[in-house]
Amino acid sequence: MLKNVSTKYISEKDDNLIICFDYNPILVSIIKGITGRKFDAVNKVWTVPKQNIKQVLDTLLPLGFSYDPQIQETYQEKTLLKNKIERILAGNFKQSEIDLFEKTQLPLLPFQKIGSGFLCVTGSSLLADSPGCGKSIQSLATTLIREAKKVLIICPATLKLSWKDELEKWISNAKITVVSGTKKERDELWKEDSLYYLANYELLLKDLPEMQKIDWDFLIADEATRISNIKAKQSILIKKIKAKHIIALTGTPLNNKIEDVYNVIDLCNPGVLGNYWSFINKYCIKQNIQLKDKINKDGKFIRGRKVSLITGYKNLGELKTTLSDYMIRRKKEEVLLELPPKLYETVYVEFTKEEKEIYKNVQENIVSELKELTIDKQYLNEAMVKIVRLKQVCDSLELVSDINQSSKILALKELLGDILHDNSKVIVFSQFSTLTDILMRELSEYNPLLISGKINQEQRNENIRLFNEDDKHKVLCMTEAGSMGINLQRANYVVHFDLPWSISKKIQREDRCHRKGQVKNVTIYQLIVKDTVDEYIIKVLNKKEQLSDSILGDSERINKVKISKADINKLLK
Repeated sequence: MLKNVSTKYISEKDDNLIICFDYNPILVSIIKGITGRKFDAVNKVWTVPKQNIKQVLDTLLPLGFSYDPQIQETYQEKTLLKNKIERILAGNFKQSEIDLFEKTQLPLLPFQKIGSGFLCVTGSSLLADSPGCGKSIQSLATTLIREAKKVLIICPATLKLSWKDELEKWISNAKITVVSGTKKERDELWKEDSLYYLANYELLLKDLPEMQKIDWDFLIADEATRISNIKAKQSILIKKIKAKHIIALTGTPLNNKIEDVYNVIDLCNPGVLGNYWSFINKYCIKQNIQLKDKINKDGKFIRGRKVSLITGYKNLGELKTTLSDYMIRRKKEEVLLELPPKLYETVYVEFTKEEKEIYKNVQENIVSELKELTIDKQYLNEAMVKIVRLKQVCDSLELVSDINQSSKILALKELLGDILHDNSKVIVFSQFSTLTDILMRELSEYNPLLISGKINQEQRNENIRLFNEDDKHKVLCMTEAGSMGINLQRANYVVHFDLPWSISKKIQREDRCHRKGQVKNVTIYQLIVKDTVDEYIIKVLNKKEQLSDSILGDSERINKVKISKADINKLLK
């Protein structure tokens, strides 16, 4: 049926392969199966990133396509690159490559040399080692080996000074600029002649023109899940920065769902996964639902419409293979063999009679508030917000009333009395800033320290130093503001006073102390009030953990973790 096609030719231009042929619906459907393909409506041709040349040739040459002589050279280059990557991943370094690592004078472990080697060879990619494996030192080694002159590191605001400390520790002679202050002050800082520039994600909204004036050798995006939402302004703006090489760092590439990884990979290697919607269609299972007509809060009539919801995933084996060209990930238990394993223990707490009554009252109030909502999507969004009140009741009645009572705090005090001896220290996490303030009061005998959003950067760094160095401070109370980018190996216990809904946030919490340099066993305690929302969150996290593992395993199709209306109703009974 393809004999009628008179022109079938593959050429290349810039970073793309150009596929030209007379229109044929069969060929169109075949080309739509090629990763990263896009149709250029102006020139009536298909384009595919050069990185996918093997798939293009394997698919189209048997169909009679001819190609530009340069294509064969490109194919050979990509084949040699693939072979080199496989050699690097196996740890088989040439002497010249070993010499380059020695020249950096960085104390890289063997697996870190492999990671840095992968970044050097690929040029731009995602380093997704689990938290505690030393992603920052691997990325810095890459900049030194590549002899970079200008490096922009974008990270959460709370990590800028941590990066500065890392740089001063490992590359003491490097000129470093931490971009902060007023607009006028920042404009002057961007003009400084430095090697490393440290900026937070929020500055993308304010200083993008200044960032674009500099010819960057490297852009390093730390905690890159910050840009996983393709519609977020930061995700859009960071792609407008031109850099020869782009490295993304995150210990949790699948923050909550598989589509989280798309934009991070697309930052490093634009177009290799195709456009977002082709990615969704290829790897996500969707269900169309009809939303009903409704009257909004302003009394305006909103007509119902059809929407598509992602309900599961497919082709995960293929996705794993595709990602392996642009991402390297090692788990701590695979590479830090000397690192003691995490030990988990769940501490179940019983409510008092008064707590049970208040919990039941809050449930009934939420049910009453949700009664008027008949549209599933609105119901779920409203319900998830209101269920926070149930979590607060589980933590302390003081969060929802004037009653100073908490069975959880009593259980925590009893637990700390058992474990805080022989120089042990503990980090206690809660999602509620007000709760950490209560813990500071209730745990005063342990000279607790606090890291939360209300603590400024200077005091935060001082509290980290005191916790790590001063034995009298046994407890560190933290919100999610302290769950990323902090090294707290001095602690050997972590307590989840309440659990986040996100598995990645849970891992980030625990790996503040369970990381390279930890020599003690690390025990993780989860405080759970029986027959409450606490128990349900554990079930959700277990499902999400299975999802995260499956994308790197053999599962072809798994169900997405989804909170249903039925689940909400169970929680409210």
